[in-house]
Amino acid sequence: MTRAAIDPGVSTSDQTAPNPIGRPHDPIRQVDVWLGEEELGFLSRAISERWITEGHHATAFATAIREFAKTDYMVFAPNGTLGLYLGLLVLDLPRGSEILIPSFTFYGSAAAAVFAGLKPVFVDCYPDTFNIDIEDLESKVTPSTSAIMPVHVYGQICDMDGVLAVARKYKLKVIEDAAQAFGVHFNGRHAGTFGDVGVFSFFSDKSIAMGEGGALFFQSEILYERARMLRNQGRANSGTFEHPELGMNFRITDLQAGIGRALFAKFPQIREHRLNLWKQSCRLLNGLGDIKLMKVHPNSEVIPFRIPITTDHKAALQSYLNSQGIETRNFFYPMHLQPRLRADPPESLPVSERLTNTGLCLPVHHNISEAALGYICDCIQAFFQDKPGNKETPGMIDRPMFAG
Repeated sequence: MTRAAIDPGVSTSDQTAPNPIGRPHDPIRQVDVWLGEEELGFLSRAISERWITEGHHATAFATAIREFAKTDYMVFAPNGTLGLYLGLLVLDLPRGSEILIPSFTFYGSAAAAVFAGLKPVFVDCYPDTFNIDIEDLESKVTPSTSAIMPVHVYGQICDMDGVLAVARKYKLKVIEDAAQAFGVHFNGRHAGTFGDVGVFSFFSDKSIAMGEGGALFFQSEILYERARMLRNQGRANSGTFEHPELGMNFRITDLQAGIGRALFAKFPQIREHRLNLWKQSCRLLNGLGDIKLMKVHPNSEVIPFRIPITTDHKAALQSYLNSQGIETRNFFYPMHLQPRLRADPPESLPVSERLTNTGLCLPVHHNISEAALGYICDCIQAFFQDKPGNKETPGMIDRPMFAG
């Protein structure tokens, strides 16, 4: 495939339109799920069996996940954010203690810690992999630190050797935010199996998409049994009204689990397709303007959650791609600058701030063909070739406005 790829969704006669690249009839969506007869079949079975709460579909899906990830202890959660919250409750960390979290992450990472009674302390990230900076991580450890929450960003695993070295040195618990890293391995080991707890998301933009849903892995049977009680209203099994412990409802439905089972059966194809799009993106975007792609840690696999790029012309490029029918998404806004989380005055974590200013996510999902990816890259090439006036200085975060 070349950069001058065939335009997706446009007939040959339409290629003579004024736009030399050609625009697809429908927008290239940022999020799209590969759903079909398999998913409908599982949903129909759950409905015909008249059992739609957590049941045998959930049991079968959990068994498949455990075997795939080679983990003995796993439970479901309603979503990734509540999965993190549940995992922190299971760890039973001292209230008011500090937990080290990368600033470059989704808001749910920090919000879960706050609701669990912990104080987030934010860590900067590396400018190339976008994952947690180990040197900065260690510099943030204090006598009040109780845990680390490494986040595996955009479909690769962060430097878990470094994270675990810091955790062992200072006797800290580790809860992995692996929301974007299902199916990804680091030195041959599945994400979420390094720390005391690992948490995944099955939201609609993930490689396994149940609409909502999450999963937790545990290193020990003790933590697993505690999670079973906490997630099921203080009892290990439903159907009894004797509750030995306090607990809440963190269950899922068999409707969700049925969709998850169907997509898990297709996961080898999903993984292969996403990886092919990643490789094609690396090839096609190489040398275009000032575009830089995320680098992958040498010990980590990658199953891209997005195609993350950085450019000093983010705003103009984003506007241009939108005009060409291509949906994009910004990078995370740093946690240390979030209104309810920032210090007064706000601290400086320059790499996270720089990524927010320059980062743009291109879509990657099963309904993007190689031709569609070629169209996206053609548009980026056209932007840098034909719009020299867009080479303005990028808009930067106005730090004084966050001074409180």
